[in-house]
Amino acid sequence: MKKALSLFILTFIVASFAMVPLYSYAEDPAVGTNNRGSAGTNNPPPATAGSSGIPNPLGVNSIGDFFYEVVQVVLDIGYIAIAFFLILSGFKFVTAQGSDEKLTKAKETFYYTIAGALIIIGAQTIINIVRGIISGLNN
Repeated sequence: MKKALSLFILTFIVASFAMVPLYSYAEDPAVGTNNRGSAGTNNPPPATAGSSGIPNPLGVNSIGDFFYEVVQVVLDIGYIAIAFFLILSGFKFVTAQGSDEKLTKAKETFYYTIAGALIIIGAQTIINIVRGIISGLNN
């Protein structure tokens, strides 16, 4: 269990840092138009007469935006996992009934859940800071 958790955390950290350079290649909204219409909305652009292009079903305009959306989905799943494991650790505390071995396992579950939550929140914070810096440099 500890090896699997360590491997998951290491993979998440490496993947997070590996995707950071992709944000620097994002399209500058001042230069070209995007497929979402106006900036910051998910409204499709108005159709032009005679256009026969395929509409973008994802609503993203670059690989960086795509990976950002994927990371957001993974983080949302991580938040659900945090809630589940907090409830599980509370259940373990209640069912321990004074057993030192069960209390130790419940404490370990709680500590690992808090550590995972801090890592996930830290990863999202780092991603948002880097994304803000890059968008500031593009403007």
